[in-house]
Amino acid sequence: MSVSRSENRVEVKAFAGVRPLLAGRGQKARLQTGYRHMMAQGVIENEEWGWVFVAGALLLVMISIPFMWAYAAAAPDAHFMGVLVNPIDGASYQAKMAQGAAGEWLFHLPYTPEPHRGVFLFTFYLGLGHLARLLGLPVILVFHVARLVGGMLLFVALYQFAALWTDSVVQRRITWGLAIVGGGFGWLALLAGHVSPDILILPEAFPLQAVYANPHFPWAIAIAVWMASILIRVTLDEEDRWPGLDWQTVGLALGSVALISMAPFILLPIGIGFAALCGWLWWRGRAFPRRAVQWGAVVILFSLPLALYNAWAISGANPVFHAWMSQNLTPSPPVWDYLIAFGPLLLLAAVGLWGSRDRLHAGDFFLLGWLLSAFVLLYAPLGLQRRFSMGITVPLSVYAGRGLWRVIVPRIRVRWRPLAVGAAFGLFAPTVVLAVVLPLVGTFSPEAGHYYYISQDEYDALTWLEENADPGTLVLASPDLSLFIPVYGHRVVYGHPFETLHAEERQQAVLAFYAGEDCRVVDEEGVEYIVIGPRERNLAASDGAACPVDGEPVYRSPDGEVVIYAAHAE
Repeated sequence: MSVSRSENRVEVKAFAGVRPLLAGRGQKARLQTGYRHMMAQGVIENEEWGWVFVAGALLLVMISIPFMWAYAAAAPDAHFMGVLVNPIDGASYQAKMAQGAAGEWLFHLPYTPEPHRGVFLFTFYLGLGHLARLLGLPVILVFHVARLVGGMLLFVALYQFAALWTDSVVQRRITWGLAIVGGGFGWLALLAGHVSPDILILPEAFPLQAVYANPHFPWAIAIAVWMASILIRVTLDEEDRWPGLDWQTVGLALGSVALISMAPFILLPIGIGFAALCGWLWWRGRAFPRRAVQWGAVVILFSLPLALYNAWAISGANPVFHAWMSQNLTPSPPVWDYLIAFGPLLLLAAVGLWGSRDRLHAGDFFLLGWLLSAFVLLYAPLGLQRRFSMGITVPLSVYAGRGLWRVIVPRIRVRWRPLAVGAAFGLFAPTVVLAVVLPLVGTFSPEAGHYYYISQDEYDALTWLEENADPGTLVLASPDLSLFIPVYGHRVVYGHPFETLHAEERQQAVLAFYAGEDCRVVDEEGVEYIVIGPRERNLAASDGAACPVDGEPVYRSPDGEVVIYAAHAE
């Protein structure tokens, strides 16, 4: 990365050009000045795009190596289940895709035995399942292709967003890099025995970890960033552009529907940021910003119906989903954990914001509204607080890049500037490496390995169930194996700590059955198939006692290790 004195001078001049935006009194003049500032700096040359694609491809290769290693390092009798980050939720995503592959567009909770009606939720994964069926591809392959494609789209969207704020190619790349690989001091916290959110707990907050984790995180952040870019551009457009049958309107409409279906949490802070921009335009122009509000209305118009439907789907009108949401809690960690996770970016962003405090323009009100509201929502009295961290590094990186390139670097001698920029990124490198490597280390852990692998006999047994049992059949197996049974299209008594209703009670009932302590679960839940394999035998009491299986064996592995019984539930 080259750093030049002349580029800094150009950058300062370009940024100084926005002063009339704050000093002017007429709305039209202000919007024109703002438009020139934003749009002139939004031009991206082909050479820049080439750099983005090459750098993005290298990052995708880097985070693909652990998956290839996990596949290659599997024991001869083991089958890797395909997910490294949060494999419990990863299995749940694959289970949703399995429903789509079976032709469903209404989602059912496969990890709980209660009969219930389906709802139009998780359509992203249902749609991927339909795609897998149409292409004749395995669900896990489509899962990873969607993840990598979403990652590249996210990398492109982030660079396009970074280009809105500066002419400097170096600053754009710095901002892009900070947004993607910017982490915190989690590596230092880990040395002290504390797992920080920037390493494993919050992949949705950090784009590279988001791409590493699953498909819907990168797709959601990419769509949100594109929508933010459109809203900023059309609001400050000097051409007096209104919503109509153009690509901006269609993009906002489709993006709104996609985000409500995929990750509605990120829409709220972006909406608050846009409201802050509209409020500032109203205050400065002494006139209601009708055009800006109409662009915002496009988002509301297309997102509100689905938002209302989602609220109904998980309300008391659907007791099973209502009960699920009451236990599907993702609270934020303590505030100091966030300070550890976002510490370096926060410091650089504070420097950038302070250094440009007298040169702020209209777009900054959007960024500040997005950023501040996201931090507030992290501790709002809601059950899904952590989800509001999604994409929070995007506005942070704009100010962090500004602080590093415009404030810190100009104060360093030219010969040392590349080293200074490299040192700044060096602070993040250990966290990035740990975030990629630690999940792979978990695959070798005896305590956690069962979340990543099943035996070949178990894989063959689940494949037999997939091919021979009716979709949605209720299966009883150990809690560990039950995590993966819905991936093959069936339901379980217990298999997921959040998606099984009354999870603790049902987990104990399953354990009691295999320990021979209480055999009622088969009749009480209406179990149709019972799996007996090594995991299940390991749950037996020390004296070898076990519940008698009232049923006929319908499948037996070649070595007899795994047996499936057709239960005769009363």
